[in-house]
Amino acid sequence: MAVSRQGVQKALEVKEHIPEKAPDIFTLEKYAAPGTQMIRGKIGEFFKTLMADYDTVLCIMATGIVVRSIAPHLGHKSKDPGILVMDPDGKYVISLLSGHLGHANENAVYLAKRMDAQHVITTGTDVKGSMAVDVLAEKLGCTIADFTAAKDVTALILDDEPVAVVNAENCDTTGLVLPPNLVFSEKKGALSGDYSGCVVVSADDPFIWPPGRPVVQIVPKKFVIGIGCRRNTEAARIEEAVRQVLAALALHPLSVKAFATIGLKADERGIHAACKTFDAELKVVPDDFVKMVQSRFEGSDFVFKTTGLYAVSEPCGYVASGFGECLLEKQKCGGITLSVWKMKE
Repeated sequence: MAVSRQGVQKALEVKEHIPEKAPDIFTLEKYAAPGTQMIRGKIGEFFKTLMADYDTVLCIMATGIVVRSIAPHLGHKSKDPGILVMDPDGKYVISLLSGHLGHANENAVYLAKRMDAQHVITTGTDVKGSMAVDVLAEKLGCTIADFTAAKDVTALILDDEPVAVVNAENCDTTGLVLPPNLVFSEKKGALSGDYSGCVVVSADDPFIWPPGRPVVQIVPKKFVIGIGCRRNTEAARIEEAVRQVLAALALHPLSVKAFATIGLKADERGIHAACKTFDAELKVVPDDFVKMVQSRFEGSDFVFKTTGLYAVSEPCGYVASGFGECLLEKQKCGGITLSVWKMKE
């Protein structure tokens, strides 16, 4: 997004240097040029649209304009897009917002290299060459359960305090390099006086940990919900049914990686809403894949008449989990059928 003639020229130059990203360029009508699109309405309101539609927004303009424009539209660090600021001369690329979870830091470095510019990063752990809890969580494929706790533990890491990492879910740590004061430990060791805080990789809900020092739970997203439902089932009913099956397994709601269903149900608004609520993706399993494995599961003539398949929830969950482990066979919840699967490593 650029709001000056010089800024538009720099935006077009950026586009040439990062063709694999295929960026869209927005500017004011008076600065329109081939390859650009119009900013609709007031700049401040248009930022709201950009922040909802894009993962990263590069603003080629004064930092003050950007700060005032994005402020009313900020939500949470787990959801806000990465915001970058570049001066019209292209000398600096500033990581302004969502440096970690929004990937603004890595994109600032990436863009600066492409444009022969200087990246500007101010997050403490990055400046120090350390690692924040949110970065560790992302590298392990996890989600933070409590951002306040994450902030407290990150402060310990930044202060060079010893912090234990308890990998209770055996997440793959291949290639993961931790700063010296972040140490993998068994639970028993983490409870000793050797550590000032802990990061615990756990899908447990409720999460119970002895009090006494800062602890943050990061939840691995490694479970798939196989789902079938009647047409136009309300989102609230689906979400409540999912909560019930997760509670039965003592699994955290954030541990859901995906919902899996058939093509016939791919447009169900209730399922899409549930995906959003549980921060999960939707995997649509082709009918041919379902037919290949449905004989493994109890079938239904009624389901066959409706879908052309004898089962939906279990074969979809089985396929989408990479032929993983079934933790809960299909549960019928008043027109909703659910099964729970642990993804195969």
